[in-house]
Amino acid sequence: MKVQRSLMRQSLMTTLAVTGAALALATIDIQAEDKMNQTEPKKTAGTKVPLKINFALLAEQVVSARESDCPRRPIPGIASTMPTNTSTFETKLKYLDKAEVSAYWLYGFRSAEGTMRDIGLLKAAKQKLERLGKEAYIVCEPVGHPNRNQKTLPARGWRHRINCDGTPDYGCADIEKKLVRDLVAATTAFRDAGFKKVFFDDDLRLGNWGTNITGCFCKACIADFNRRQGTRYAREDLRRFVRNPGKHAAVCEQWMDFNCGKVTAFMKAVNLPGIQVGIMVMHNGDRKHGVDLPAILKAVPDCLVRVGEGHFNDAGFDPPGGKASLIASLEMHKAIVKDVSRLYTENTVYPWPKLRPENMAKKLLIEVEHGLRNIMLMPPQLLDAPEYWEAIAAVLPQAKAMGGK
Repeated sequence: MKVQRSLMRQSLMTTLAVTGAALALATIDIQAEDKMNQTEPKKTAGTKVPLKINFALLAEQVVSARESDCPRRPIPGIASTMPTNTSTFETKLKYLDKAEVSAYWLYGFRSAEGTMRDIGLLKAAKQKLERLGKEAYIVCEPVGHPNRNQKTLPARGWRHRINCDGTPDYGCADIEKKLVRDLVAATTAFRDAGFKKVFFDDDLRLGNWGTNITGCFCKACIADFNRRQGTRYAREDLRRFVRNPGKHAAVCEQWMDFNCGKVTAFMKAVNLPGIQVGIMVMHNGDRKHGVDLPAILKAVPDCLVRVGEGHFNDAGFDPPGGKASLIASLEMHKAIVKDVSRLYTENTVYPWPKLRPENMAKKLLIEVEHGLRNIMLMPPQLLDAPEYWEAIAAVLPQAKAMGGK
């Protein structure tokens, strides 16, 4: 026990040292940011991965009702904030093409809806995009993001994730066999429809953002954990342990192993022949949240990874400390994956439209300067906001000069 505690303390100190160093480097980068437009862009040596602009949107935005009679399902939270723009997708492509968007990721499954979106409409959108010379892939929200108003999960047989105090984490499902079954079925359908890649959003975790050790503390999960460990802990015991990890190092490591195993097993289950899978990791996402990237990469060697950046609005992005935190998380995930060709950025606006277009463009430059080449842009509202694409197009020459050719 003493040896285990000593090892965990050493590991924690090492993590803190690495994070501190990353933050220090990030601060230096941010101090130089204001000079970025006046000085020669920094070259990123040793990479041949070209810059690629990706955009996630709805099939309904690509294919009009006149082009397909397949069932349409606008996302309530997104539809109400969509800018009014009745022009065709082909018309909107004019400014997306200026921003060199070449890959489109269609929402294929959302936990909040309980079922996959219409496969016929997804196929129609894929075919249209490919006719236009674009690539088409799938993005899913498998577990769900926190939503206090979602007291019931729509998917049959799913259960809410339970916090350590016994309260449901409304909007978020536990990762158990029925959820895995449904997402494997959806991934199979996407693969059979010809899609070659699928990303699972950063809700694929066992806890929300923060520094606490999380997990699902429902009766079934606690019983499974006790069975595996040969223990008889109650929820209150585990709550005490995770809130005082320094005093309960060994059991906290076991609890994190247990929860990380669920996410890793999910990724292994959906890793079907014929389709490449990926996980989007939230800002500072790690073992505390059930995400063990080294274990996932061992189970799924060609796994795509979107690094966690956060800072989706001006209030979070503008302060130098915000940029430093973004870079530290980006570098942490990048250091684990190493293969830049499989790394994607997290460049999004939330809540809409609280990140100025020029800040989205600045984020892109930070991402490229730190070695990332696959730029992932969200949310779907961007399609009808040409000012964002104009801002992206304006900085592309600078991004390419940094090495993102």
